[in-house]
Parts: sequence; C-alpha cells; structure tokens
Amino acid sequence: MKQLIKLVLPLLLLACMFCSVRAEAISLTDKEVKLINSIAVFIDRKPEGRALRLIESAMRSSNAALRGLAALVLFKHYGESFRGQLLRNFTLNPANDSFAVEKTVLVKMENIDRLLATYAELMKSFKDERTRQLFLFYHFRHKQVFMLGSAGEQLSLAAFYRISLLENVLGANHDVTDLLIKADS
Repeated sequence: MKQLIKLVLPLLLLACMFCSVRAEAISLTDKEVKLINSIAVFIDRKPEGRALRLIESAMRSSNAALRGLAALVLFKHYGESFRGQLLRNFTLNPANDSFAVEKTVLVKMENIDRLLATYAELMKSFKDERTRQLFLFYHFRHKQVFMLGSAGEQLSLAAFYRISLLENVLGANHDVTDLLIKADS
C-alpha cells in the first residue's frame, strides 16, 4: 500500500500541476485564432493595402498575442519605427508591459513533452509553427513556467519560445540577443 501511495501520489500532484498550468491555455477565441492565421502569412510577405488595416486592427486588440504578431510583422517589414512596439510586446519584464504574472512553476525537463501534449489540440488550430511559438511565449510568460534541468538549472519556457520565434523570423537581419536585452531592460 505504501509503495502504491509513493507511486500514485507524485503522479496525481503532477497531473494537478499540469491542470493548473493549463487553466488559461485557451485564451484565444476562434476569431482571434483565425486572425492570427491570417496575419501569419505576412511574416514572410510585406503587408500592403488591406493587409495593413488587418494588422493595424490586431495592434489595437486587447489580446497580447495579436498585438505581438502585428508588432513583429511591422518591425520585420517596416523597420525601426516599429522597434518600440516590438520591444514592448516581447518583454519578459512586467514593468515594461503590464501583464499578469502567476507564481513560478518548475517542470522537470523529462516532463516537458507531457506538459506540451496538453496543448496539442490548440496547437493544431495554428497553421504556422511560428504562431505556435508565439502563443506559447505569451502563455508561458503569464504562467511563469520554468524548465528544471538535472543539475538544478532553470530556463523560462517563455524565454525559450521568445528567442526561438524571433530567431526564426528576424535572425538573418537583426541581432536578436541585443533586441531581447533591450526589451527586458
């Protein structure tokens, strides 16, 4: 009986932690997901005309992921005049952009795949891998989830997805590390 409790109790605690981490995972409406997918095509193609109006409406959205994607697209294609918006939308410093931060959660490295599996259905609704990274950045920025390595080192999943996204989108033309330092300072 004691062995069963020792085996089952940690699994129940882990399941509860995953449920609490995912509590606000679906913070996008269907309309917002469609808008993100519509704007994502402009990551690689310069938006003009009607497309710019679509991106401008995303910049006025109350949804951080929409604003972030719009800022990223505008900065990539229209340059320095949108740097401030990019930095503000991609900061991990709550003093630079007011976003709610929950209590820090540590997840062992070997449990990351199980944690991400809880988002599998939602991730299918995004057509572009970069929009998946965008959503995970904003979700984990709010949830304060850190990956715990075997030697006790900690890596913010928000920081991981943020650098991955920005490297994928801007890496060839910008010093992403410098941008991120400025975003957080």
